[in-house]
Amino acid sequence: MPFLNPAFKTYSNRSGFLCLSFFLLHFTVLRAETVFSVQSGGYRFSWDLAKDSAVLTKEKPVAMLWKGSLLPAFSLQTASGENQYVKATVSDAASLRGDGGSVQLAFGTVGTGVLELDYSQGIFRIRKLTVNWKGDVPKLISMHFGTSPLKTAEKNRAPSPEQPFWPDWEAAGVCIPSAKGNPIQSFFRMWDFGQATLPLGSFGPSLGTPYAAAYPRPIYSCAMGNDPGWLVLGAGSIPDAAMVFQIQSSNGSLQYLYREDLWNKPAGSQRVWTEPLRIAWSATAYDAYEAYFNSFGPFTPVSETHQLNVWNTWGDFKNRDFNLKAITDKALDFKADVLAIDDSWESSQGSGLWFEQRFPNYRADLDYARSKGLKTGYWQNVVWIDKPEQFGLTADDLLCGTDGQPVKTSWNMNPHGSGNYCLDPSSAKAVALIQNRTRKIVRELKPDLLKLDFGYGVPSPNLATARNPAFRGEKLAYTLIKLIADAAREINPTITVQYYSIHPLFRDIQNLLALDDLGDAGGREAEGHGQWSIWSSLAGRQGMAIMASSGYDWNADDEVLLNTAIIGSQGAVLPRKLNDGSAVPARKISRRVALARWHRRSVGWTPLWLNSPKGDFLQEPKPNCWGRLENNRLTALALRESSVPFDRSLIRNIQFRGRWAIISQDDQSIFDAKKVALVPFDGGFVEMPFGKAPSKVVAVFNKEEKPFKLWEWKAGKLRIDAHSLQSNPSLNGFLVYK
Repeated sequence: MPFLNPAFKTYSNRSGFLCLSFFLLHFTVLRAETVFSVQSGGYRFSWDLAKDSAVLTKEKPVAMLWKGSLLPAFSLQTASGENQYVKATVSDAASLRGDGGSVQLAFGTVGTGVLELDYSQGIFRIRKLTVNWKGDVPKLISMHFGTSPLKTAEKNRAPSPEQPFWPDWEAAGVCIPSAKGNPIQSFFRMWDFGQATLPLGSFGPSLGTPYAAAYPRPIYSCAMGNDPGWLVLGAGSIPDAAMVFQIQSSNGSLQYLYREDLWNKPAGSQRVWTEPLRIAWSATAYDAYEAYFNSFGPFTPVSETHQLNVWNTWGDFKNRDFNLKAITDKALDFKADVLAIDDSWESSQGSGLWFEQRFPNYRADLDYARSKGLKTGYWQNVVWIDKPEQFGLTADDLLCGTDGQPVKTSWNMNPHGSGNYCLDPSSAKAVALIQNRTRKIVRELKPDLLKLDFGYGVPSPNLATARNPAFRGEKLAYTLIKLIADAAREINPTITVQYYSIHPLFRDIQNLLALDDLGDAGGREAEGHGQWSIWSSLAGRQGMAIMASSGYDWNADDEVLLNTAIIGSQGAVLPRKLNDGSAVPARKISRRVALARWHRRSVGWTPLWLNSPKGDFLQEPKPNCWGRLENNRLTALALRESSVPFDRSLIRNIQFRGRWAIISQDDQSIFDAKKVALVPFDGGFVEMPFGKAPSKVVAVFNKEEKPFKLWEWKAGKLRIDAHSLQSNPSLNGFLVYK
């Protein structure tokens, strides 16, 4: 896609004529209107810096999709204790060039600043923001992008007289992947929330947001727009404040919450932010997110050794079933690569020691698992510790409130329940505890995987924060996670570190992206997993290994596995028994075994959408028929009967009935591979191009393979009918050999 050069336009009011300068602005005093304007992909993004008015429009047909301000604003507490809102104005734009440059700012009487702008290949960046405070340095309560001071008449209509500003970003709606649970929802009209705060990073319930746990956060970004086009507004580096999207009425803004009025502020009179805002746009919200994420590349795919099948004990542990030997046997039934031992294994939160009263035979159980070829993994809480005094920690090593006393948090931030203390990475003792605990676990227990969790369990800056400002905001959880990952890799450089973020800034920590356990989906696990699978393809484009996880409900598992065929390896937080205590049906086992055997082990892929919508205001993202492309080769295909048509030529006119997963077993496409797996989920058939008659077709069952003769090859097409074997519950599927 060609990108046109940006144009900076200067309109002179003094001489009464129009002067356009496309590459340099030759003035030193801002006496006229200065507009940054760039065109790419059929859209025009313009920003009038003097008026601080930005707009994204679609060019044909002309449609305004988003508008708002982009100059930063601050809520401050002055040395006298007065709260003040100050919004930047442009004082000098003489240094602007065709691809960006610097803009001099004024912050009223409290300071000056410099905004460094950059545009390249469809991505607009505020590369750097520098602020120099005058006189007594104020305390920073929050920083905002997309707010404006209220006029006198507007204050009379505002719901709170205490807030002198209001968000000013306007669009038909907003898209934040999995912003809401039960049912999982990503698309909203702007007025759907009223007054709301939506989490973009590691702060969720602690800031009063709708409950949203792990996957796919942190995403550090939000999308705004309408059907003709969308833009994503996000951070270009890990923010040093809690990052949220603030909605008031039908307007939005990005807020970075600091609350230095409660805590110590950084030393010095200068503050510097590295890329606090990065903007991308495209035709859909998904495509705009893709452009935003891709701007952090290029990406080197992680090692394929991290593309693991993981059976997680949480499906049983949450039901107080701690029979580790029986859970191990179930993991073996499902051909898992790794048995991940989840929350409840420790003697107390954050101890890193086995709970021997709960697991008296854990050593023998682990030896048994390893003797059967199972790798092991361990759950680790990244922020909490239950009994700090047992490890020589005091209040100085924990996150504390304004009274100096350690605070406690929990998964849903409910003060009526139990809670845990939170480690402060400002403390050398806390850092040493994290590192030494991790090294000991990796050295002595020899896990192949660490599952890191509860990064969203940090308290909000309203309650507590790190003593060292360098570890505050989104950097708090990021630092704690990175401490664990780095310490683990000191002992085992090839260990798999599992986390939940689809954002590229987490690629240096996690090498296995895990979809969460679908607790957020309520009773709608199939729909929720489908939506998460669509969003996970953004990470597939980055070369991340992806583990598809599961829900808690076995009834949703067929749909989960159809998605797994596209996105990566299977995972499970399923119980080893049904809710009524009966055994899991053999058919459920056989389909999981099929995906364990035949899933794609490569990393790095792009989706082929077919009739799967990427989401809009009328329909959330939903996988119907879609495929996996590796090096432009169709290596996996999930087929579902649907009334929604699509271009069958994209899959060489494959015909089918029922639901099928078709997976190449080498690096060639499903049409050219030497071996192809076909997994039926219902009675039905598949008819697909196959250049020559197969040399062999076998039906594969849980414990054996048998020649399968009820196939037909005619005129370059292979037809396999599953009806004759559908009654056999141990059928995994079919292998077709060239």
